[in-house]
Amino acid sequence: MRPITLQNPNLNKGPSSSEEFNSLRNDIQTDITSLFNIVNEHDTSIAENMDHILRENYFLQNRLLKLQQWVKELQNDYQANSVDKESILTRSFYHASNIAPSSTKPVNVDTLHGIVSPVIVRSHDKIAYQNELGEHLLPSNLEIDVYESTDVEPVDPTTQERNYYAVSSTDITKAFDGDKNTFWVRNAEMNETKCVTEVYGLIHVKIPQDISNNVYTNTITLHPSPEYSMSILDIQYKNQNGEWRRIETYPTIFENNVEVPAEIAEAGKVFFSFPKRQITELQIKIKQPYWFKHNDKRVFMYGFQDIVVEYREYSQDEAEFTTKFSLEGTNRRFVNIGAPKVTTPVGCPTFNDYTVKHELYFDEGLTERFDFSTDIFQTIQAVYIKTILVAAGDQIPIIREIELPYRHETIQ
Repeated sequence: MRPITLQNPNLNKGPSSSEEFNSLRNDIQTDITSLFNIVNEHDTSIAENMDHILRENYFLQNRLLKLQQWVKELQNDYQANSVDKESILTRSFYHASNIAPSSTKPVNVDTLHGIVSPVIVRSHDKIAYQNELGEHLLPSNLEIDVYESTDVEPVDPTTQERNYYAVSSTDITKAFDGDKNTFWVRNAEMNETKCVTEVYGLIHVKIPQDISNNVYTNTITLHPSPEYSMSILDIQYKNQNGEWRRIETYPTIFENNVEVPAEIAEAGKVFFSFPKRQITELQIKIKQPYWFKHNDKRVFMYGFQDIVVEYREYSQDEAEFTTKFSLEGTNRRFVNIGAPKVTTPVGCPTFNDYTVKHELYFDEGLTERFDFSTDIFQTIQAVYIKTILVAAGDQIPIIREIELPYRHETIQ
């Protein structure tokens, strides 16, 4: 805030007339009132943000403990595999330094979600406008409703769904405003006597039809808040025919020979990519199994920092990048390199031999190509894998990790 008092040309030497004197007093009163209003707003927001940060820190520490346990398990697996001298090296894409992109055939590296894809040519936001300054503006006719249920609510015998009831959707637009500094969180308070152990949320969004000239959607990005605390249970959309369908790349499992949506437990930042569809409405179902006790109540916190619905146009040109895998700094060398295995993120389509290909090289300049699964007689401690991505219409290759199986031996 810039005080309007500073705009007074005679502020330093005092008013030269009664009119200026009255004007200065009015400006000072306006500035003081504005400052008090800002202080009151900050008092509220600081307390809310601090409470949110403390709770999110709890879930991050919980996640860290699980990661430490996984590292121990991987170390044990590595020691067991070392007996047969067979191991796996893995590269993820949360750090841009892990890959060397091509200058002539570039790729899109999304370090926030840890994924690599062909270049995004154009993106159409389906919910928010973006002005010339890059600011996101939400339309006045945007309709978002929030519904809630618990594990003690009765189950509908026909749909086998728990009964949902409408709850306040105040400030939920903060999840759609494109601002990384804002978030929407709901604190669902339950009496201890009800013995609620899980709270379910359902976010229902009607997609504005006048935002973009493009009628299709093929991307949904979810950033839960607090991160790693709640589960995503399902994502469904209503098409132009009024039919509700699950997005095609949402993971599913079979229960009693029936395909049902899989639970994405303790979800982090999740990116869904699917074939283009005409989506008029969207439903996101979540579950929060964790709670905090406060004043003899169980408080279940769930929400989102970002919910982004887009149509992304990808380049159909071939894209490629190089990944280095190294045993340097050890007394081991590669004796055999198996074909790389690629993992795709949860919520993204699988790949095939046309959309994702690999080539093996022993030098950083990629001067001579070698075959996979053949014995290596040179003392090689670093290899370079060129990965080639090719979009095939709606089939967009999006990869999360590269696993390189190899055999090694000790350098004599």
